[in-house]
Amino acid sequence: MSERLRPLLDRDQETSLLEAAWQRVVAGASELAVVWGRRRVGKTFLLSHFATGKRAVHFGATQQSQGVELRRFAETVRSQLGDRAFDLAGGGFRDWEGALRFATALAADEPLLLILDEVPYLAQSTPGLASIVQTVWDHLPTGTHLMLALTGSAISTVEAMLGPSGPLRGRPTLRLRLEPVDPLGGRLFLPKLDPTSYLEAYAACGGYPLHLLAWDQQASTTKNLRRLAVTPGGILLDDATGILREELPDTGGYPRILAAIGRGATRFSEIASEADQRIDHALDVLIEAGFVRKALPIGSPRGARPGYEIADPYLAFWFSLLYQNVQLIDSGQGGAVLQRTEPLWQRHLGWVFEELARSHARRLVARGELPGDLVVGRWWATRGPQCELDVLGLRGSHTALLGEARWQARPLGISVLNELRQKLAYVPSPLDDPTYVLWGRNGVDARVAASGVLCFGLEHMLA
Repeated sequence: MSERLRPLLDRDQETSLLEAAWQRVVAGASELAVVWGRRRVGKTFLLSHFATGKRAVHFGATQQSQGVELRRFAETVRSQLGDRAFDLAGGGFRDWEGALRFATALAADEPLLLILDEVPYLAQSTPGLASIVQTVWDHLPTGTHLMLALTGSAISTVEAMLGPSGPLRGRPTLRLRLEPVDPLGGRLFLPKLDPTSYLEAYAACGGYPLHLLAWDQQASTTKNLRRLAVTPGGILLDDATGILREELPDTGGYPRILAAIGRGATRFSEIASEADQRIDHALDVLIEAGFVRKALPIGSPRGARPGYEIADPYLAFWFSLLYQNVQLIDSGQGGAVLQRTEPLWQRHLGWVFEELARSHARRLVARGELPGDLVVGRWWATRGPQCELDVLGLRGSHTALLGEARWQARPLGISVLNELRQKLAYVPSPLDDPTYVLWGRNGVDARVAASGVLCFGLEHMLA
């Protein structure tokens, strides 16, 4: 494998698990690893790094016929293991069972890493592929030094293979589901940006490494958005459709539901009205696929009505700002789209900032800077006067922490603290002396900080 790969960032745990599996292969075991996750999360890049320096075949599947894929696989064997290995294959393979048994033979005495990248593509042209893998795997000779790594971006397809009735149930020795990186992990990709510019980049790119690497650290947020989001062919404009296509059928009106949520509809009835369709089944599918999450106030009583939100910052950005403007962007009017959607962009940034405040509060608990039994989440009143808190912390059933997070340019002042204190009358079972916390993009006014309230700026939240 190439020695010139870019550094692998924020995947230390995954790399350690893969390397531990490889050491077991070297010692004489066989390992079946399944690595799956959405497009652009870095599965191929992770495995390319892992394969470096190893005796390996890394085959990237396409969506072509079985015969074409088998010829491509034979050529990959030739290019990565040499003519001698290719000659042992007799010049090619008639089917995937033969190809896998060939790999098994190559691993009889010497460790071999075989990566089949995007197995769902192969399954399209080879019905029953997972059963073929199962059959070969179940009959591996003892002492075979083979590590077979299967990857897939179609999450539901991979999980069906691994599920209770799936052919590969119980077979993998290592299962790795790769998620987009969180804001702290994303910081490693854009270390030169100041905190505000970084959060703007993360809010547009989400935690997808390829998106973050496409962001120019020398250019302004506006210039990056013009190039990547509102120019035809821009990665942030184009990628959402591919991510959705991996998981969702063309029918069902899923984009309309996501767009309704992106425009601010959060209640079931609001989403149904905005999308102008029945949403019961489609919403369940979106939740199961991880595109939408159901939100309930922390400590909410049974039967409380949930809200719904797009779970992924990048997709939330796309459906809030870009989805309904694709035709304008394709006609060369991306600059106008950016100006027209500025209020939506600021609303999206506020949502990402609030999410970051909640995750920061959880890290404070984990670090022992807040009580270890404190559980943190959003809260809103389910009956009586309207009241909402960005961050609420419960100890048992008692409110022990009230927090406000605001994406505003000026430091938070005493009026924000007073508003927060007034909400004490509405929260569940407050303690006599709860902790108040303020999170501001540029911190908190010095007079507020002197009052004993916990105060954090964006720089602290990203540390």
